Amino acid sequence: MSLSGIACPKCGTNNPATARYCSMCGNLLAPVPPAQTVTPSLMPSVPVTTAPSAYYGYVASYYETARATAIDRTKNGLMLLVIGLVISWIPTVGAVGVFLELSGAILVILGRHTFGPDHARNVLLSIIIFVIAVAVVVAAAIFTLLSELLLFPPGGPLVPASFFGGFLVALLIGIAIFGFAEVLFTYALQTSSGRILLWCGYASTISTSSLTFFVLNNVPNVSVISIIPALMYGYAYYLARERIVHGEMPAPSAPPQVQLPH
Repeated sequence: MSLSGIACPKCGTNNPATARYCSMCGNLLAPVPPAQTVTPSLMPSVPVTTAPSAYYGYVASYYETARATAIDRTKNGLMLLVIGLVISWIPTVGAVGVFLELSGAILVILGRHTFGPDHARNVLLSIIIFVIAVAVVVAAAIFTLLSELLLFPPGGPLVPASFFGGFLVALLIGIAIFGFAEVLFTYALQTSSGRILLWCGYASTISTSSLTFFVLNNVPNVSVISIIPALMYGYAYYLARERIVHGEMPAPSAPPQVQLPH
């Protein structure tokens, strides 16, 4: 190739640099390579990810803390119920046992949601049934007291023992209603063995109460037989607590899904 153009390889004639054919012999000259175009390289596609939200971390941490607190409350509440039931039949410390039972029941109520909807529903139903039982006994007591004042005024004839038979029947009905609340209170936390114990405790409560009111009412310290249902209920509550201690419940669950703020 010359400085001024393209030399024909056949005849040697010098041709302009832009010529494609020789002006002398018509021979095809070397083709002019097309201008190379630079194609801009595309950036690799990288998925856009959102950085973890501090808000989500706070919600997850709060959920785990609340769950652990509810589990501890239920375990401690069941233990207080067991201790209260075991000593409630003892005449000298029975009031302490009742206080422990009440404290334990409050703790179980506070931790109910962690153990599923069935347990939470049963606990609320137990509270309603308990209120109904108390209302029945109070109404019977008020009715009996007013009847005594009207039928047997002060200074009049003595009140016969048979007069209180109606109140004892109402009291037994109240005890039966309250016993059903005791069964339902931990029913969802029990295995089949625990549920059988609860129903046995319920049946023995009605039986021992009937004997105390109508058969053995003149026997001193007859209230000792109430240890039978107390031990049955106490052992059933203990079994429920052991299930929690060994991790059988509550079932593992993920934190609630939250919408991240934009």
